[in-house]
Amino acid sequence: MAAKAKKQNFIQAYFSDFGLRQICDFLMLGGAIVLIVGIFVSEIVITVGLAIYLVATGLAIFRSVRVLCSKINHRSPEYKNAIINTVIMGVIFAVALFGFIYALV
Repeated sequence: MAAKAKKQNFIQAYFSDFGLRQICDFLMLGGAIVLIVGIFVSEIVITVGLAIYLVATGLAIFRSVRVLCSKINHRSPEYKNAIINTVIMGVIFAVALFGFIYALV
């Protein structure tokens, strides 16, 4: 008789294998909080928030490109999600870079 698999709630499942995905998510959440606070405080805080977003999106793009360069089947859902994530994070990276440069000037 097979052993029963232990059920995990969504928090335990999310943190079961902590890695680059969680770091990107925390950086994006932190960047969003800093940007919201920066709206009310000063332009320097906005610049810091955009810098955090640049790092987070750069890591997310790296994570997606790593999946695309692996020997995964091109028809698999992970591969297709990596393509979509690369495009979306590339657009967010471009907007954050524009905002960062605009905030510096």
